[in-house]
Amino acid sequence: MRFLGISGSAKLDSLNSVLLYNAFELLQGQHKWEVVSVGGIPLFEQSVEETNEVKKLKDKVKEADIVVISTPEHNHSFSAALKNAIDWLSVPLDKNPFRWKVVATMSATTGSLGGPRAQEHLWIVLKSLGAILVPTPEVFVVNADKKFVNGKLIDENSKKYITELLDNAMILAQALKYVMG
Repeated sequence: MRFLGISGSAKLDSLNSVLLYNAFELLQGQHKWEVVSVGGIPLFEQSVEETNEVKKLKDKVKEADIVVISTPEHNHSFSAALKNAIDWLSVPLDKNPFRWKVVATMSATTGSLGGPRAQEHLWIVLKSLGAILVPTPEVFVVNADKKFVNGKLIDENSKKYITELLDNAMILAQALKYVMG
């Protein structure tokens, strides 16, 4: 399986980016994966032609079997940078790369609450694009500043839920391949 991790943060060293790297390391080298950031994507304007950064991201989403998005929560929703990237990817709507794509979501925050509202809003947008969302488990790594040491996730409970989420994503992706040929 090919996994693409999209960090909803513009920085590849953010907690949500680091969460993706740790999630994919749980696959123990059995699958191909890559983590990308939404940084560098220009502000969406439908009358402007998409840039190379947008084309590359669109191609990566198309090529992936599973997309995993990790987003911070900003003002009770997902990040503006992530929304901007999704807006670019969604045009033209009938050819957007999220249609029939298995997508899992997660989030990390330094606070004791953060992620549920961001993921809920993200799901609304992704469902409108035809994504196949992995329903369980919901992964929210709260107090993340205490759960990472030198960039490594040390919280076994979080690892358990992440592993289950990735396993469920693979089940969905395999079923989708079987049904769609």
